[in-house]
Amino acid sequence: VFSNPVAVGDLVDYHVRDDGLGVIESVHKRSNIFTRKDGVRSREDIIACNLDQVVAVQSFGTPEFNLRFVDRILVRGVKENIHVLLCVNKVDLVMKGEKAYIRSYYKGTGLEIKFVSAHSGEGMESLKKSIAGKRSLLVGYSGVGKSSIFNRLYPGLDLKINEVSGSTGKGRHTTTNVSMIKLGDSTELIDTPGVREFGLVDIDPNELGNYFEDFREAAQHCRFRPCQHDHEPDCEVKRLVEEGTIHPDRHISYLNILYSIQENLRNQY
Repeated sequence: VFSNPVAVGDLVDYHVRDDGLGVIESVHKRSNIFTRKDGVRSREDIIACNLDQVVAVQSFGTPEFNLRFVDRILVRGVKENIHVLLCVNKVDLVMKGEKAYIRSYYKGTGLEIKFVSAHSGEGMESLKKSIAGKRSLLVGYSGVGKSSIFNRLYPGLDLKINEVSGSTGKGRHTTTNVSMIKLGDSTELIDTPGVREFGLVDIDPNELGNYFEDFREAAQHCRFRPCQHDHEPDCEVKRLVEEGTIHPDRHISYLNILYSIQENLRNQY
């Protein structure tokens, strides 16, 4: 059950009433939807639909890079067959080894990664090529620099920018509603309010490993099928984690998501 039956990106049929208000009559079939858990309730909130890709925006410095947040977005993208691009802002603040760690962490996932700086302009042209002519959903914490990045790419946008709080290390929301921005080159950007959490609702614990692309081939060789890659003996995924082929922190993130899904299912009964 969705909390919102119509979302940004929908193609609809409507009529205009005598008082000038438009009334939606029907919503066309969607090619895909991108959802997250609706607050504390076990329902899905449709963020946007009919997407070409999701751009997960993170940053070096403050707010801190959150791999588990990105992993949840990646799970949703893989499930819905939506390309995910990881854009890491504030590369001018990167510490030694951080970029190599991120590349190592996502080895085998096929995740497209762009390191950029809205301040210096580094990496911006490469990012612009990756979003040109596509409908992209921008998802990230307040303060990571979504607005700064896209103001730099498209100076006419004039998206609102806010500072990161010195006490919390997090930004305050500068966007309150999801909105689509159409640009002249057939590029469409869907901007979202700063997202602090990204819950997953409609995923079976036995299927979660299917959405970790770096687990998929190994999972075919586990003794038990399905295997949750947790407590089961002779788990090929766990063996590859131990030998370093799969990043151990990636497996920890997987277990974190698995346990949260299991807890959510228990709370439904």
